[in-house]
Amino acid sequence: MVEETVPVAKTKTKTARPKPVYLWTVADTLKWLRRHCSEQSGKYSDLFQKHEITGRALLRITDDSLGRMGIDDNKDREDILREIIKQRLKTDIMEIRDMELMNNVYENCY
Repeated sequence: MVEETVPVAKTKTKTARPKPVYLWTVADTLKWLRRHCSEQSGKYSDLFQKHEITGRALLRITDDSLGRMGIDDNKDREDILREIIKQRLKTDIMEIRDMELMNNVYENCY
């Protein structure tokens, strides 16, 4: 007996949501550094690892803290800080969207 197979249409599925930055491990932060600060990652990934920069710490970094970590080159600090600020904004936008979604769910319950 031969079974016939019916082709199933592939549905669009949402991609998995990325892990929130505040839950990133040091390894996640190093991956972010390689991806977003590729020119500086070779020089400074050891410093990020030495100082155990997690996602939560990354979001709190300032120009002064980068200097205290040992990143003395002003241009490198500016470039890294620019990417950190972009990441903060992305994180804030995701949190706002979550709050709006929860608010909509709450409003639809009543």
